[in-house]
Amino acid sequence: MNRANLKKRVLFAVGASPVFWWIINSPFSLFQLLPRGFTEQYLDTKVLYPGHIATIIIIFIACYEYLQMLSRHYPKNGFWVAYIWLAFQAISVFIPDKVLSIKQDTYILLLLVALEAFAWGKLTGRWKRASLLFSGMIFLQIAFSSIVSLYEEPFQAIFPRKFDNPMLSQLGIIVVLAPIFLCDTVAYFVGSIFGKHHFSSISPKKTIEGSVAGFIASIIMCTIGWHFLADEKYPWVLGAFLGVLIGAFAQIGDLLVSLMKRYFKVKDASNIIPGHGGVLDRFDSVFFTVPVINLFIIITVKFIH
Repeated sequence: MNRANLKKRVLFAVGASPVFWWIINSPFSLFQLLPRGFTEQYLDTKVLYPGHIATIIIIFIACYEYLQMLSRHYPKNGFWVAYIWLAFQAISVFIPDKVLSIKQDTYILLLLVALEAFAWGKLTGRWKRASLLFSGMIFLQIAFSSIVSLYEEPFQAIFPRKFDNPMLSQLGIIVVLAPIFLCDTVAYFVGSIFGKHHFSSISPKKTIEGSVAGFIASIIMCTIGWHFLADEKYPWVLGAFLGVLIGAFAQIGDLLVSLMKRYFKVKDASNIIPGHGGVLDRFDSVFFTVPVINLFIIITVKFIH
């Protein structure tokens, strides 16, 4: 175990945990700073929580990291077009009666990617660079919209607010995000101390022992959180099943980003987070798992009702 890296991880976790707790639970809407009546007339929601802002920032940093890695292969590029499209996706979340559908949004991205490939991609393998840019942006857009959906129905219907304290207003989001981070943390420690059998050639440091431990920890934490915080008509067994999904997909997401970094021949996406690397290194499991959580929630509410 790398003690220096471990110290950085622990210090970051100690400092970041209360900050993220406040960001997730803060009920203050930044739209309250706008003129009265503005949100009702021009926006689709009356709230813009710190959690929304944090999600936008995280996604754009992840986008920057991905485009930087992509630029290592294609130095001459116009990848900045991706920022324009991603910004429009972020803004459109709060616009009522969207002019464009998801299919049209995706087609616009396809056009921008094609434009970039033909304008800057001479003699560089246009199809490959276009595929890498397109798939990366779609992945980030899905992750962004899925995280934002945690503040909306039907997720909020499953986890009604049970406490008057505003800093306990979004415990449901904690219930589904904490097992993702716990899975990664337990897998890291158990694998570092007891791991003897390699789990995957994609990431040689991962072990079967660590993977199993992270998987079990995810199930236990999600089951307990669901039992105490979910609406009574949703039995605890659903929380256990969600824990299984989180434990599996969190590790798949981690391996997916590891595979991506191996392709680009980089150790970390960046060094913005001490002990962890970049946003893509720290939030890879979140980006890949939250869409699965949303799908599970939608199916659960549909069939329970």
